[in-house]
Amino acid sequence: MSTAMRIFIVLSAAYVASQFFRVANAVIAPELMSDLALDAEAMGVMTGAFFLSFAVAQIPVGVALDRFGPRRTMSALFLVAALGSAGFALARDPLTVTLARGLIGIGCAAGLMGSLVAIARWFPAGRFAALSSLLFALGGVGTLLGTTPLAWFSEWIGWRGSFWAMAGLTALSALLLYAVVRDHPPGAAAETAPPESWGEVARGLAEVLRNRELWLVSAIQFTGYASLLAIVGLWAGRYFADVHGFDVAERGHALLALNVASILGVMAWGRLDRHFASRKWLIVAAASVTAAVLIVLALLEAPSFPLAMALLIGFAALGSFVMLNHAHARAVLPDHLVGRGLTLQNLAVFLGISTFQALTGHIVGAFEAGPDGATSEAAHRAVFAVLAAALLLSAAVFSRARDVR
Repeated sequence: MSTAMRIFIVLSAAYVASQFFRVANAVIAPELMSDLALDAEAMGVMTGAFFLSFAVAQIPVGVALDRFGPRRTMSALFLVAALGSAGFALARDPLTVTLARGLIGIGCAAGLMGSLVAIARWFPAGRFAALSSLLFALGGVGTLLGTTPLAWFSEWIGWRGSFWAMAGLTALSALLLYAVVRDHPPGAAAETAPPESWGEVARGLAEVLRNRELWLVSAIQFTGYASLLAIVGLWAGRYFADVHGFDVAERGHALLALNVASILGVMAWGRLDRHFASRKWLIVAAASVTAAVLIVLALLEAPSFPLAMALLIGFAALGSFVMLNHAHARAVLPDHLVGRGLTLQNLAVFLGISTFQALTGHIVGAFEAGPDGATSEAAHRAVFAVLAAALLLSAAVFSRARDVR
């Protein structure tokens, strides 16, 4: 096995841990709220601490990736995530568990971007989209582990025991990253180059901020993945319960199907990228067809479950084009600015997630709830319509970008 593939395998294993931490709270929420005396507001703040700290860390992480390389940056940060997981397991009050969750977010902040920097340095440019999509899909295993398997382990060893186990596995990931990952292939010019001075770091960051193409791809990044998570990660469960009367188990099965469709979609878009001469118009097409499915869902009144499920599965698969956006961002960045540039546009992703989850919450809240507290079908359709409009607008902005293959 080549050194590059060994590095890719270790990066993928570490990214699984990062994805697990993103979603783990959903399954154990009742136990967390009971054991730590968390009300709904405190639970929301604690869960959001991961994403807030993750987003705040992006620019410093980008600087570290360019100056110190993925090996040292990722291994050090994954040790921070392991420490956060241990703190989570030990927490006895809302403040401690929130701080621990924030530490986990900081520790995972380089999980994807550090991996993309390493892939960019170790593999030919033509394989970047396919390999980054495969990495993202493999990371989806972590999302799945944070659902039913975590519930099983929590019943066996408790949620605290589960997070102690994850602390150990995350620390092991940090050690593997340091032992296996190398910042540059042997003989690469950058391998023996002296590290940038802090003045050069600042000038590089300014150059990234002046990159017009990076701002244009950030526009599609702001809405693309955020739209997917607004439905699959937030409102789809309520939709199945409110519109189709699903119980907890039925919702779990339906959401699992959507997550699997999303993982397969990531892989499919990565493969398609290698067969089209234009990446820009492939991204515009992906956003447009995703918006078209949302428009159909917005216009249909009381669709049957098979039809609604088919459309939502199509939405989950088609809307998983985020790695095409990362590949486009990589292509418009010089090698020495890859870390800073990728983390800047990844910041747009997480700002979009936060914005659209809050926005769709306000949209749903604007509609009168049913007598049993159920969200009206009209509210869900309004969410579909707003997300479709946002996708089309961002695609129009991005269409002004320079094309790359």
